[in-house]
Amino acid sequence: MRKLITIGFAFVLFWGTVTSQNTKNYTPVNMYMLNPLLVNPAYSGTKESMSANMMLGANWLDMPGASLGKTTAAGWMQTASFDYPLSPKNAVGFVIRNNTFGVNNNFVFYGHYSYQIKTGVGNLSFGLRAGLTSYNRDLNKATFRDQPDPVKQFDYSRMYPNFGVGIYWYSHNYNLGLSIPDFFFPPLGSESFDANPKNYNYTLLGGYLFRISDNFKIKPSTMLIYSIGAPLSYNLNLNFITAQDRVWAGLGYKQQGFIVLLEFQVVSYLRIGYAWEYPLGLVKDYAPLGSHEIMIRFDNTYNVRKVHDVYFW
Repeated sequence: MRKLITIGFAFVLFWGTVTSQNTKNYTPVNMYMLNPLLVNPAYSGTKESMSANMMLGANWLDMPGASLGKTTAAGWMQTASFDYPLSPKNAVGFVIRNNTFGVNNNFVFYGHYSYQIKTGVGNLSFGLRAGLTSYNRDLNKATFRDQPDPVKQFDYSRMYPNFGVGIYWYSHNYNLGLSIPDFFFPPLGSESFDANPKNYNYTLLGGYLFRISDNFKIKPSTMLIYSIGAPLSYNLNLNFITAQDRVWAGLGYKQQGFIVLLEFQVVSYLRIGYAWEYPLGLVKDYAPLGSHEIMIRFDNTYNVRKVHDVYFW
């Protein structure tokens, strides 16, 4: 029974977070600035090199009764992304994302295409993505006081096609992207599609690079998510870049917590990153260890950092 109560409490907290962003496909990524491809297909190919990114996240560690495998955590996130420029104007890529939270699992696969044009003050990229979304809720993973429990009739499994669009503008000192990551949100238990614009997550990414010296830079960035009829969701970050641009350290803030970020350029083709989120509100009393993310990214073998300003985006 304790496990059921804990799962129910976690679900209520998570549901409040999700409904504030009005999406079934929300991905709680704190290192969004290191992989915008997760929410904007127009980012594909902007580094002008092949790039692959993998992320692993554990949400709300040490929450009592919320065991997933051998680790006490309320949820897991795994992502993999890849993009490759076919030409100076055309690029392709893909994103795979798997989220587990309590009894809920959400799996997404998207193929990406982008088209880029040069403007007088930077580069403009248009992106489209198409793929499949799978949503599952398995109440057999929960423990009930009485067996059988009629609530199990609410198990749900559905797979459906999905689409997203984005636009992305970047230059020497700043970047700005706007996207609708997902178009379709079928109501739970329904075989119909819900493409109501009120459910869209209008996602804005932006950042600016202050070049204090050759060896020290400051980069503020933000991610804003707006859905009609829902509160604005925001993630604010401030990164400090030093050691010949190889070391990044940053702080962040959002409605649910404070964030600490670290990133290292290990060699010319390999970057690793880590983010820790300390929860605020009621969550901190039940998950004092917070949430953690690990990222590893491979770029093409030449040194992107020395050749392109897009290294910072």
